[in-house]
Parts: sequence; structure tokens; C-alpha cells
Amino acid sequence: MNIFFSVVFFLLGISVGSFLNVVSDRVPGRQSILHPPSHCPKCGHMLGPHDLIPIISYLTLKGKCRYCGQSIPVRSLLIELFTGLFFITAFIIYGLSWQMLVTVVLGCFLIILFITDLEQELLPHVIVYPGIAVAIIFAALEPFTGSTPGMISAVTGFATGFIIFFLIWAIPKAFRGKLMGFGDVGMAGLIGASVGYPVVLIALGMAVLAGGLTAAVLVALKIKKLDQPMQFGLFLAVAGIFSLFYGRDIADALQQLHML
Repeated sequence: MNIFFSVVFFLLGISVGSFLNVVSDRVPGRQSILHPPSHCPKCGHMLGPHDLIPIISYLTLKGKCRYCGQSIPVRSLLIELFTGLFFITAFIIYGLSWQMLVTVVLGCFLIILFITDLEQELLPHVIVYPGIAVAIIFAALEPFTGSTPGMISAVTGFATGFIIFFLIWAIPKAFRGKLMGFGDVGMAGLIGASVGYPVVLIALGMAVLAGGLTAAVLVALKIKKLDQPMQFGLFLAVAGIFSLFYGRDIADALQQLHML
């Protein structure tokens, strides 16, 4: 039975991943995600059902548009595959539960933000703020669903993430510097609302550590300058998704050791 559900959720995940690709392509340009129907961005040809089968269409077409031969970004394939694996992981860890639904829905917001920050250096408010609203709604339903975080934890987590990153954004800006964009502030709030307090401290700590080490390496290799802002949303997204699965366990362990 577990194998059956794993296959079902993998297929569902890759289908959702295909939709996340569309959202990531269209939202930064303020385009509708519903109209026009799926089409090749190069030649404009409308895509048929046989062009839109997740993973399979990309592989059979060898990563090229059927109609004009232009390359299809490999990101489309990778996001479909990752989202399928993400759904399976949520099922394995949480089973058929409300917590699984909370995890996959909020994780999808983070996947979209990862893509837009990677390719466009944008963290669109039209993704971040609805994500926060959805996280708060899920938290409000906690007395009926038993999912975590609860309302107090989610609101405290949101405030913690937002305030910490607002200060990181605002203080350098006051001295005409810039470490990150304001989108990172909202995204930190989204992660806080999604994982709650104190797990938000784990998520943000991992993101800051990974981002800081990466920045140090890039500066040392002279790939980036010291005063160039990082695409910090990438690290926030990865840390946020990890924390949706394991953040609570890490926080509980640290609390038992009186380290949190």
C-alpha cells in the first residue's frame, strides 16, 4: 500500500511541479498563470497534451520544442523531478495526514521563490504574502487538525523572522549599503509562519550560515565583490524546506540540551 501511495504522490508531485514551472515563468513578468494556455516562449506555438506530460515529454523531445527546436530549460525537468520526490518524502515522513498537506502546500511556495530568485533575482510579493496568509490559516486550523505549528507559534515565528531580517536589511541601508533585498525580509516571515517558533531560528540560522559561507567562497575566488548582495532567497528556500521536515526534531533536541 505504501508503494502504491508513493507512486500516486510522485505522479501528483511531478504534475504540481509542472504547474510551479509555469507560475515561476509568468509571475515575475506579471502575466496570468491561466491565460494564454501553455505555449512555447520562443515560437509561441500552443502546446498539446502530449507536449505537457511531466518528465516524459522533456525526455522524449530531448529538451527541445517540438515545433521550433529551441531548447527547453533543464530547470523544467529538475523542478518536476524534485517536486515529485518532495511529495514522496512528505508522505513517508507524515503519512496521509493534515501535516503532509501543510508541508507540501507551503513547500510549493518556497520552490517557486527558489526558482524566481535563482533566475530573476526576484522574490515576488504576490507569492510571498499569499504564502504567509496560507500559513496563518493552516495554523488557525491547528485545534481541529492537530498539525503544527499552532497559531501562537506561527505568529511568533512570522514576527521573529520578519523582524530579524528587517534589521539585517535596514541597518546597512541606513549607511547606503545593501546585504539583501526586501523580498528576503518577507520570505523570512513566510518561513517563520510556516515552521513556527522556535523552529524559525533553526531555519534562519542554517540559511545565514550556508549563505555566509557561500558568499565568503565567492568573494575569495573573486566571483563576487564584497559589496554585492547575495541571492539569499535560495538559501532561505532550502533551509525552509528542510525545516518543514526536520526543524521540529532539531529544535526539540536543542531544547533538551538547553541550547535553544
